[in-house]
Amino acid sequence: MKSALITIGDELLGGYTIDSNAAWIGRKLMDIGIRTVWKLTVPDQKDDIVNAMSLAAEKADVVICTGGLGPTRDDITRDAYCEFTGAELEMDKQYLDELSARFERRGVTMPESNRSQGLVPDRGSVIPNPKGSARGMFCSVDGRWICILPGVPAEMKGMMEESVLPELGDMSTSDLFVTNIRTTGVMESKLHDLLDDAMNGSPVSIAFLPGFSGVDIRLTSEDESVVAELSRGVYKLAGKYIYAEDWVTLEESVGECLREKGVTLAVAESCTGGLLGDRITNVAGSSDYFLGGVVCYSDEAKINLVGVKRETLDSFGAVSEAGVAGPDGGTEEKPVGLTCFGLDDGANPFSRSVTFYRDRRFNKELSAQTALNSVRLRITGQI
Repeated sequence: MKSALITIGDELLGGYTIDSNAAWIGRKLMDIGIRTVWKLTVPDQKDDIVNAMSLAAEKADVVICTGGLGPTRDDITRDAYCEFTGAELEMDKQYLDELSARFERRGVTMPESNRSQGLVPDRGSVIPNPKGSARGMFCSVDGRWICILPGVPAEMKGMMEESVLPELGDMSTSDLFVTNIRTTGVMESKLHDLLDDAMNGSPVSIAFLPGFSGVDIRLTSEDESVVAELSRGVYKLAGKYIYAEDWVTLEESVGECLREKGVTLAVAESCTGGLLGDRITNVAGSSDYFLGGVVCYSDEAKINLVGVKRETLDSFGAVSEAGVAGPDGGTEEKPVGLTCFGLDDGANPFSRSVTFYRDRRFNKELSAQTALNSVRLRITGQI
């Protein structure tokens, strides 16, 4: 089966919002053997949405649209869906009462504009929204399966996981086997060169999927045995950089390693400003191994909270392995982007310095990733 994705919204085209929905949906569909072959972003204009649906239906068996299901004047995806499918809107009085009751429980009166979210097309099936008020719809049109979902990522993901993916999984007849191997701490080009011998002559479809925090390697074939064989080769050649498979995050992988080893973790952060602790505690059950952390940003905080000696700061500066995220303030000896990491397990303290980029936020993200990976490598005995 093939899919086409349509993301809807002036905010996407204007650059005010980054379209993360299509990437997430595409990867989830690949997991169940459905390839995404086409994607389009359109404005909040009914004619453009209807035209996009028509084009998508020519290219794919499954059409998924996100965005434009809110209560405001520019949310017109329901109207476009009706025009494309030949449906009519009708009021779902029971849902409207439920929605009104939700607002009452929060101590507010439901705005009049939210009444539009009680409207539902009379063709197709409703997709419940466990995290919001905008429900989705799906139906079959001339043998093409089409659905509309809200654009809010958390709401869309919940609806996909609970309703859409199970429905499509039952429909998919593909025997496509997919393995997604996640790496970090290595450039795409170096990873490619490391795996060159294993990839040569392999019948498996291989894709390198780089992101800011690492590179995923996706292996795809209709023959499960050749995927497993190449996967073993990838682990043999690049095992140091591999932290998980499929959708497991680095913080989840690190947490599992800590739990298995029966050890705990505490952090002291400066340039990351709490981002490291945030990522660690995003994992359910992290209290099993995470004791807590402090953000010691100023020199005084470093002295008072984590015991750095003032003479150390005077001698080496705050940015040093002994004790400059940018975008300004670097020197030739300590360029912008220089970040220092230290790890102490009570047996063999470890420290290193890395120079990243001039982008402050990017450096914070990379610093948190590098710190987490350092914990992983230490726990697994690789540093």
